[in-house]
Amino acid sequence: VNGSGKSEFLKCIANREVPIPEWVDLFLLSEEQPPSEMTAMEVVISKAENEVKRLEKLSEQILEEEGPDSPTLQDIYDRLETLDPETFKARAGKILTGLGFGEKMIKKKTKDMSGGWRMRVSLAEALFIKPALMLLDEPTNHLDLESCVWLEQYL
Repeated sequence: VNGSGKSEFLKCIANREVPIPEWVDLFLLSEEQPPSEMTAMEVVISKAENEVKRLEKLSEQILEEEGPDSPTLQDIYDRLETLDPETFKARAGKILTGLGFGEKMIKKKTKDMSGGWRMRVSLAEALFIKPALMLLDEPTNHLDLESCVWLEQYL
């Protein structure tokens, strides 16, 4: 139903206006990737690299505050293992290809892409980092049928 506040509700969750533990990572997909000098591949991988850094910093903090037996710490270690930085490029390529990117488009700077393609880059980011809570606000608006089918199977 248009105008019922679904997007605003998702923003409230993403901004943690409801109680969500800090260690629970979430991703709100509501806007296209801003134009930049980065390629689609670089954007997707950089988001994951930032997530790894965030989790490593959080794990150090929890280790110091709660000790090595903290269940939250184990959750963070499991999350870091799931991200698996050694597979970043291959996984990012698979997701981008599934969303309709060809080899040339993967290497194209986002500043040279249309809004629809930049939205696909944002969707690829969300899928790539595999957040515990993925909030997708109209994710199929800019997808063709083939990409919609791929997304459904991927999820």
